[in-house]
Amino acid sequence: MKTKEKSFRSSFFVTSAVSALFLSSLAVAADLDDLDSITDRAAASCPLNSGGPTLLGTKWRVSKTYNNVVPEGLDMTMNVSLNTMAGDTGCNKYAAKFKQVGYTGFSIVHMSRTRHPCKLLRPEAGGKTIHVGNQEGAYLRIMRRMGSVQQLDDGVLVFYDRNGKKGLEMTKL
Repeated sequence: MKTKEKSFRSSFFVTSAVSALFLSSLAVAADLDDLDSITDRAAASCPLNSGGPTLLGTKWRVSKTYNNVVPEGLDMTMNVSLNTMAGDTGCNKYAAKFKQVGYTGFSIVHMSRTRHPCKLLRPEAGGKTIHVGNQEGAYLRIMRRMGSVQQLDDGVLVFYDRNGKKGLEMTKL
């Protein structure tokens, strides 16, 4: 009798464990279906904007790089599309392809630019000259380091590097 009782208990626990495993796998499958639908929605929105596609088709001017004000007269711009950003660096055009990272981040996977010689810019008579090529190089290097973005209500777009530090600030055109 003890052998039958042990056999019954073992069978009961194995059956219960298999049932629990089966039910939990169904729950995980249901969760995965929900996750897929969330991922589909997130992938359809602009990865540069955690709030959705409100950045699509917008144009921005770089106003600060790591809290350094971009001089007046130097127009570095950016246009946003679904998986690319493109613009002007002051003397060259650039385009960057990015991918979504998580739900609010992005990573640039490829960047290219034209190769025209850059001029010196003198915003005011007798003032300091600005080498546009140096500004261009700094902007493109900084852009490659960015990992998330926040659109503020006052027409400002802030890019943060992967350490959470504010790297770029842009104003809407």
